[in-house]
Amino acid sequence: MKRSNCVLIFAISFLITTSVVAQSTSTLQADSDVQNQVERALQEINRRFISPQHGILYDYAGRDGNNFLPTPDDCKTDKPNGLAWWSPIENGAFFNGIYLDGLCNRWKISRKEVDAREARKVADGLVRLATVGNVPGFIARDVASDGKSHHVAGSDDQTGPWFYGMWRYVNSGIPDRAEKARFIRLMETVGDALEQTNWQLPCDREGYGFRGNLTDKGCRISVRLVFIYRALYDVTQHKKWLDGYYRRLKEIPEGDSLSRLELCAQGIPYETTAPEKGNKTENEFWITGISQANLKALVELEQDPNLREKFRKGLLISAEKAALHLSRHKNFDNAHAFGFNEDWRLVNSLWKPQPDIATTLALALLQAKEWSNLSPARGYEDKHMREPLFAAWVVLLSGNKNLIDKHKSILQSTIMHYDWKRLYTSRFFVVVPAFYEAKLNHLL
Repeated sequence: MKRSNCVLIFAISFLITTSVVAQSTSTLQADSDVQNQVERALQEINRRFISPQHGILYDYAGRDGNNFLPTPDDCKTDKPNGLAWWSPIENGAFFNGIYLDGLCNRWKISRKEVDAREARKVADGLVRLATVGNVPGFIARDVASDGKSHHVAGSDDQTGPWFYGMWRYVNSGIPDRAEKARFIRLMETVGDALEQTNWQLPCDREGYGFRGNLTDKGCRISVRLVFIYRALYDVTQHKKWLDGYYRRLKEIPEGDSLSRLELCAQGIPYETTAPEKGNKTENEFWITGISQANLKALVELEQDPNLREKFRKGLLISAEKAALHLSRHKNFDNAHAFGFNEDWRLVNSLWKPQPDIATTLALALLQAKEWSNLSPARGYEDKHMREPLFAAWVVLLSGNKNLIDKHKSILQSTIMHYDWKRLYTSRFFVVVPAFYEAKLNHLL
């Protein structure tokens, strides 16, 4: 071979090798940057957005950590309303159940005792929320400053994540045998009570009514119900839950034309024609993300390959649609000038007595406009921060490597985009379960 050809081959080989090494180094740096960004989110959550006494996430806080927690009297008199909407203790069970999933996965990777303690604290918060009420099956949203007082109404959006977080923690390897048994007993106690109401979610006051129904139509709710049955069987091995799981899968919910199994296979109907404008239905990502997590759990739990593929199909369909919404993070300006007022008591100017859940809901919706005027940053963060980040979680939950590789760059950009210290609402907590879902399964 001529010397010139040897030199040329060597030069090409060198360039290719250099390019591969550069790309590999760049990828490692990007992965490291994302992990550091998530760790900064965890630090900010611990600084401002979680009760140090009870391990329950708040909805919001001032940039300096300032907040106005409802008092026992506020809870007793249904202020600002019986749903706790617009207060900082609106979504404790909802957020804790999802957040705990991320903390459990973080511990599975690190095996550090400090990470186990952090997960246990959040899990204990879930236990508290299931034991402060008087009505069987009631899951409180959060607790007041005394650690036990709470607002009267829960919801399906609180109860669904509660079961999910409890199940993930039980199976995480963190609790010892006694703690695990205690959690399982509590899960089954709540499940037994809700079976008696046919999965209507009770309020914690005689005659007040129900807030939400887990037998409702559509994929969003259907997958929650069948997951709870299957999870209860998984932790108890009591056949009645497995029988109930198969029965509920075959049922057609009232007002629907498909069985719950077929609804699960359809996935969540996210907006695809103009995703940059958001979802035009009630299927916002922060509400439906837990349903995607339940679908993934059912893929893990189901042994029948035909049923499992139904769940996997719905999981992928939802993720493909959610991926179209990731670019919405670009609309968020970390230097925005929208204001935020942590003093939710200002909406009490509209308060009135609430003898039942219907009156409570009407009041809460009336107060919504006033709250938006007082804190426009909340709506801005919901639209341009909360939704893209929850969409990222929905995509990563699919576990589909081809889909995730295709959108890897924008998934990373979405996580990297935000300055957590400048945010007022805690919805960014979802980056923790999103990132550790991906890291545990080598997806990001």
